[in-house]
Amino acid sequence: MRFSPSRSLSSSQLSRRSIALAFAGLPLVALAPARASGGAAIGSDLVRVRAKVNAYADLLDLAGQMRTMWQRYTWLVNPDRGPSGNEASINGLHEPRDLSRELAAARAEVSQSPSLAECDPAMAMVIQLHGEVAPLVTEAAAYHASGQHRQDGGAKAREYHARLRKAVPAFLTAYREAQTTLEPVREVVEQAELAAFERRAGRDGRWTIRRTTIEARRVMAVFPRAGGVIELGRLDDAMNAYEAVLGEAETFAAANPQAMIGFERSARNYLAAMRQARTRISTFPAEPKRWAPEIADVETPYQGLLTFADAVLRNLA
Repeated sequence: MRFSPSRSLSSSQLSRRSIALAFAGLPLVALAPARASGGAAIGSDLVRVRAKVNAYADLLDLAGQMRTMWQRYTWLVNPDRGPSGNEASINGLHEPRDLSRELAAARAEVSQSPSLAECDPAMAMVIQLHGEVAPLVTEAAAYHASGQHRQDGGAKAREYHARLRKAVPAFLTAYREAQTTLEPVREVVEQAELAAFERRAGRDGRWTIRRTTIEARRVMAVFPRAGGVIELGRLDDAMNAYEAVLGEAETFAAANPQAMIGFERSARNYLAAMRQARTRISTFPAEPKRWAPEIADVETPYQGLLTFADAVLRNLA
């Protein structure tokens, strides 16, 4: 069986597409009672919970650009004093990507059932603060791009800097909090979907692929999207758990040729890339170990795994 090349998709699009393909036609199933962050039990409508999780994840995936932008900016200027006005160029800031669609979708979900005790208010704070910080960053970026900071001796640049120093870190704190509260909810949704598919179709190649990508995402969850401290012990635990699941997938593939169209090789490549990333992080001189895309690019192999999974699932559907 041949599979057609997968077109380029964002991680959130891939996630939605893969779920839709793997679980198409499933009836609504009850989520087993599980405690999300803060102890709120998720309701019984799996499709409704999944829609909320997808909307929140879409926004967080794209809003993470603010962290990288802020990091570049604070490399170029003194974080305490701000720009001097003598810089030839300050290109760390740029107009943030338009997230109006993702913001509107997430905002609509905040008030929708089921209510998620900590996740909903955390996302509401992200939406609020993004609405404050994005226009400020856009304004400051346009000012720097025009070269006015050299004409006024950096006076207005330092005014912008004072405002940015309050607004951006506050947004990134809210962003990390939202990620933390969303993770356990996503865990429950994924396991409920996996169980629903198993009841309907058994543990076939599609179930095995979905289970493997779920475990891969748990490895990715150790890497804070907005930057932060890496817990190497937690990373090791996640990679070991993924390797165990991968071993079962490889056993299944060996016993069922063409059942996953070579997905198991892509999954093995992802593990190799993660182990290389772990080595780079562990040798990074900073203590405690901190994560940033500049330290180890873990997103690319993960996206490659999802792209391949998407292509295989489209051909197995």
